[in-house]
Amino acid sequence: MLFPIEPKEFWQKLKAIVEQVVIEHKNTVPLLQAFDKNGQRPLLKVYEVCAMFKISKPTLYDWMAQGKLPSVKIESRRFFRWEDVDALIASNVVKPGVVQKPSQL
Repeated sequence: MLFPIEPKEFWQKLKAIVEQVVIEHKNTVPLLQAFDKNGQRPLLKVYEVCAMFKISKPTLYDWMAQGKLPSVKIESRRFFRWEDVDALIASNVVKPGVVQKPSQL
């Protein structure tokens, strides 16, 4: 036997270590990592935009197809400009006291 401990105990300890590393990694990696001189991130990744709006990737790609949110394709990867995401949010702000009917959405 190569290990000084039982295999079951080894796997339990390994699992605990991996879980701890994953938790630490989630807590240390911010959603938006690189910022420009104005304090904004110039390009956002697909998963970041999905997380912002709490939508799925297919919904995001539908928005792109409908022209709601333009994207930038660099080689095989898609990115979204912060300004475009901000413009989408600003264009969908509902004024207080105004009720939109489903046909207006």
